[in-house]
Amino acid sequence: MNPLDRFRIEFGSLGEGEHEFQFEINDKFFEQFENSPIEHGSVDVLVTVNRDEQNMMLVDFTMEGTVTLPCDRCAEDLELEVSGYNELIVKFGEAHEEDEDVVVLSPKEHALNVAQYIYEFIALMIPLRNVHPDDEQGNSTCDAEALERLEKLRVHEANEEEEHPVDPRWDILKNINLN
Repeated sequence: MNPLDRFRIEFGSLGEGEHEFQFEINDKFFEQFENSPIEHGSVDVLVTVNRDEQNMMLVDFTMEGTVTLPCDRCAEDLELEVSGYNELIVKFGEAHEEDEDVVVLSPKEHALNVAQYIYEFIALMIPLRNVHPDDEQGNSTCDAEALERLEKLRVHEANEEEEHPVDPRWDILKNINLN
């Protein structure tokens, strides 16, 4: 049995109106997605299905929790709080329009697996740059040993430039105005 099958919502048997589904996302969930930047996580997800008409449903995702991923600076674990709300419109019929928030299903379909949508919505909540925050004095809370190694590498690169000076013919390019 696929671990993501528990995220399958059988809407064919749902009557009109609002229906709620609770999901607890954990490490096993994130393991199911190849190359996931999220190593660990604990996110509570409330999926609300509002079935008003025969040819359309509104699916709301409310998420809150924490995810763990590597720090971009020191590669140590960084725990981030995530919370958000997303909507998905499910229509039945022929796929004519293309929209990231609209899913078109065949009228023969009777279930929707929301696992991929949950994963994508959580992934979109993660900032582009993930580093440990600074403390009250403005000092980095990253792994001190990793920062020390990075500093040595940075100094080493500067020394390398001094040993290998740049060809002076390239200096004229520094004066080019790109505006």
